[in-house]
Amino acid sequence: MRTYDGLRNVLRENRRTYLLLNVVVYGVLIAMMIVTPHVPGMREVGQGRREAFLNAPVLSIVTDAYASGDVMTTTLLTFLANLLFAALLTTTLPSLIIPFFGVAATVWRVVEIGMWTAPATIDEGIAVLAVAPVFVIEIQAYVLAALGSVILWRSTFEHRRRGLPSAPAGYRAGIGDNLRLYPAIVVLLLGIALIEAVTYNLLY
Repeated sequence: MRTYDGLRNVLRENRRTYLLLNVVVYGVLIAMMIVTPHVPGMREVGQGRREAFLNAPVLSIVTDAYASGDVMTTTLLTFLANLLFAALLTTTLPSLIIPFFGVAATVWRVVEIGMWTAPATIDEGIAVLAVAPVFVIEIQAYVLAALGSVILWRSTFEHRRRGLPSAPAGYRAGIGDNLRLYPAIVVLLLGIALIEAVTYNLLY
């Protein structure tokens, strides 16, 4: 209950920023999915980048897990890849040093995803719509991580508005708010990893 209250308070105190991030991130995703098929060569570039990404040494382990049909292993590896790579290593941790880095990283991530998943035919469009809820939920986890980046540095630069005595105190408060966001990020990514593993196992 305390964890839920902490999350709710952070979102309530930053609701405008949270809503704006959602509009920007999902808007960019949709725009890329619409634009990509109409720009010559753009879809091919996206597909090539997707293949290179999936064949990266670490992520190939996840790909092999899907091929094995082991739902629990696939769920665990997918969850860890998304949490460690997409949320922590490329969003939250760099944001501890570079102000607002998480926002840029998240926007770039959905640019890539939009290029990867842009449908070129009606059948592909139907397939994308079928898995759209998965995209929405997974990306929501990254939106929360990006929100943490904004909160951290706003708390640092505008510490007086929070009634804090110094920028370091604001920074520490921002870290605390990030920690309050992470249980929700973990739950979202774990749930999506399970859904993806089960769905893949049923379909293939």
